[in-house]
Amino acid sequence: MKIGRAMAAVAGGLSLAACSFAMPSMDFFSSKPTTASLSIESNPPGADARLSTGGTCRTPCAVTVPLGNEFSVIVALDGYTAETRTVRPVSAEASAGSPGATALLDPNPLFVELKPTAQPKPAPPKKKRRRPIQAAAPTAEAPPPAVAPQGFGPAPDRFGPPPGQIR
Repeated sequence: MKIGRAMAAVAGGLSLAACSFAMPSMDFFSSKPTTASLSIESNPPGADARLSTGGTCRTPCAVTVPLGNEFSVIVALDGYTAETRTVRPVSAEASAGSPGATALLDPNPLFVELKPTAQPKPAPPKKKRRRPIQAAAPTAEAPPPAVAPQGFGPAPDRFGPPPGQIR
């Protein structure tokens, strides 16, 4: 009988302890992701993407990012204006209708169209300075001027009518 009373007391104590014990939530069976993969693309490709969270890559690329807060992505390429985009994490309930695991971020994939920077107007071409034309110095061995044969031009001593006379 003493054993029966002891067993009843232990059973009562356990049942009383069970009433006061809070059952842990069953959320530990469903794990929520803490990171996600962000795909970054640009036109033209080959741009540098820098995340405010510290990650970098060259487009097209994929980066693993934390899902805690929103962050910004700066996409830059020489000869193009840098573009900044904000990426926000979305709840699993909001992304339930979206296909794939990429729906945990908005936008994902991130696509950035880069615009060429304005090219400065080219400077007008410089004018070339021309050198003055110099007369060739006569050489000592230059041949005498050729004389036209008779009847084919003016006589060597006359080059036209005398002044005041017109023929």
